[in-house]
Amino acid sequence: MARPSLTALLVAETISVTGNHATRLALPWFVLETTHSAGRMSAVLATQMAAMAICGIPGGALAARFSPRRVMQVSDLAQGLLIGLVPALYAADLLSFPVLLVIVFLVGSFFAPYHAAQRVLLPSLAGDGLRALERANTLLVGAARSAALLGPAVAAVLIAWVGAAQVLVLDAASFLVASLLVTLAVRTTGPARTTPAKVSAGVAVLLRDRVLRPWTFGQCACEMSVQIVLAAIPVMAFLRYGGQAETAGLLLMLFGAGAVAGNILVLGLLRHFTGTRLILAGCVLEPLALWVIVVDTRLITLGVMLLLAGVFLGLLNGPGAAMQIERIPPPLRSQGMSAFATVVLAAGAIGLAVSGPAAETLTPSAVFSIVAALYTAGCVLAMIATMRRHAPLIEGHESSLPDHPASHW
Repeated sequence: MARPSLTALLVAETISVTGNHATRLALPWFVLETTHSAGRMSAVLATQMAAMAICGIPGGALAARFSPRRVMQVSDLAQGLLIGLVPALYAADLLSFPVLLVIVFLVGSFFAPYHAAQRVLLPSLAGDGLRALERANTLLVGAARSAALLGPAVAAVLIAWVGAAQVLVLDAASFLVASLLVTLAVRTTGPARTTPAKVSAGVAVLLRDRVLRPWTFGQCACEMSVQIVLAAIPVMAFLRYGGQAETAGLLLMLFGAGAVAGNILVLGLLRHFTGTRLILAGCVLEPLALWVIVVDTRLITLGVMLLLAGVFLGLLNGPGAAMQIERIPPPLRSQGMSAFATVVLAAGAIGLAVSGPAAETLTPSAVFSIVAALYTAGCVLAMIATMRRHAPLIEGHESSLPDHPASHW
């Protein structure tokens, strides 16, 4: 039963995230077209991510108290209905900027419960062993990255055809379809819910574990860097690269294409190399691609390096997520993953808040200098965490996964 359910989970992820990435281009483009303000565009994106961070730890407690499957169903349904309000209110001439901020805040508030529930559910669907979990995480990330390829391409075409506001309808529909798919096709064999723990337990497990502590802070720097890039691309396309939505869509699509290729590559590499080696390789290669853009900001160079950055990101995401789940004791996974999402998304919100004004006032080279420096610092911390991977788990907790092979090198 687990394998068909895992497939359904992957399909649901691809559908909803495709709509999400379409909105990731359509929403800032809509704000830029209607307000001509990069600052307001940043405020919209930062508000949504701030909601993800603010609601992160309470959302993890919620996901621990109820069935992970039910939390995912409700989260998808609520996000679909809320996003559908934006084009509806805009068509009725009732969409003010404060109302838009409220809607995106509410949409963002459902991310953490969904993310925590998904990660709690995944080990029961993946199969036995660390390698199975690494593969399942890589497949899940690959589904999201495939959506990152499809979403911007669809959005770029539809923005030129029907307008940015109407693209939000696609995102709303994608969440509703994903909720229906989880309802009909995802079945679990484990307990309906995990044992609730104190909300502070998730924060404690991140701060006290010798692996999770540097990994979390490193991912904060990386997330801030990535969010600056993703938010700056529409602004740069709008102001510096010809003012065409197709240009922004192409750049985001190249990053998505690289991410898809990277995850396919990782699925093959996991048969021959450990997740530890792949993470370390990604920590070296990913910053290098960003530093190349600092030197050469021509559109063709930007596109090629974003493609390669997507490939190298695949080395980090799947194996890194598996390492995270491996280190968190099962009773604390919901709280731990939500606490992780909270701090990382808070860092991302800061990146989004500064990205618009930075892209508007600084040269592309200056923007990518900040991005590359942040990502390099994050990768240094991630390498420290990965090198400590075999440190004892905190307070004698033992992982629910089988022991590692004798050598991970």
